[in-house]
Amino acid sequence: MRIGLLTHNRGAASFRVRWERYLPLLEERGHSVAVAEIPAGRRGRRAVLDRGSDADLVVLQRRLLMARDFKRLRRRARRLVYDFDDALCYRPHPPHRSWARARRFFRTVARSDAVIAGSRILAGVARLRRPHVHVVPSAVDVERYAPAQKLAAPTAVWVGQRATLPYLEPVLQAVERSGFKLRVIADVFPPGAEQVAWAKDTAPAHLAECHVGLMPLSDDRFARGKCGYKLLQYYAAGLPAVVSPVGAGRVLADGGALVAREPDHWEAALRRLADPELRAELGARGRSFVVRRYASDRVGARLARVLEAIAAPPPGCGASG
Repeated sequence: MRIGLLTHNRGAASFRVRWERYLPLLEERGHSVAVAEIPAGRRGRRAVLDRGSDADLVVLQRRLLMARDFKRLRRRARRLVYDFDDALCYRPHPPHRSWARARRFFRTVARSDAVIAGSRILAGVARLRRPHVHVVPSAVDVERYAPAQKLAAPTAVWVGQRATLPYLEPVLQAVERSGFKLRVIADVFPPGAEQVAWAKDTAPAHLAECHVGLMPLSDDRFARGKCGYKLLQYYAAGLPAVVSPVGAGRVLADGGALVAREPDHWEAALRRLADPELRAELGARGRSFVVRRYASDRVGARLARVLEAIAAPPPGCGASG
């Protein structure tokens, strides 16, 4: 089939993780995929949306369109799929509630032929407007995160970006008190951390050199919808982790993490992970967990099957998942 894939940004982490890595797989299965970024300008945006009529199936990835633009895309697309991996009906930062975002999100969910969510938590949100939602998690290319020789000093690591750095800041002092050094792999850095610029080709090795991964989250509407990709990367690298009991942190913690809510809990958890034997036990458990359930080859095959199933019914019959 011919797939039109519309995204807000081809360079965004969400597109790389959820779609870019699977383009060769889809082509191997006989499908052609045309990727297009939705531009800001009205004329260019309309031209991209109109291309939906050339595809058997159009995937709208994350973007929440204005009413007139969504209506235009809906008219052109034979079958329309909405894919999302964040709680996009809320703002990332306070105030989280946004009636405009919620209206756009639920309109998109209700009027698409099918919806793909990055986690069961997010699927639950979408089911407020659509009973059947396909769950396709964000996955990890496990082989790229092979466990490596560790740094000499016990080191905790956080990987992220400017937008998510505020989640890390409340636990910085707890990390310092625990005796662990801190490595941050990102595009912006807090004071006192070892600074490692994120790069697609080097980030997995820089992760695997460390001893413990960190995934703090604030307990709010947006953070509860996080898919936990950060934690899956730690697991793939053979690292135990300390996580907040929020959203995916709560769901995925059994894979190989200790749970901590308050800053003093974070310090206590890290002090426990000063034990090399406990780190090795949890790290091995986490890597096995990812290999079994979140490896990209398994998830990519599921994504392809989901798209093929959605395309199979005639337009207007809906889709189930």
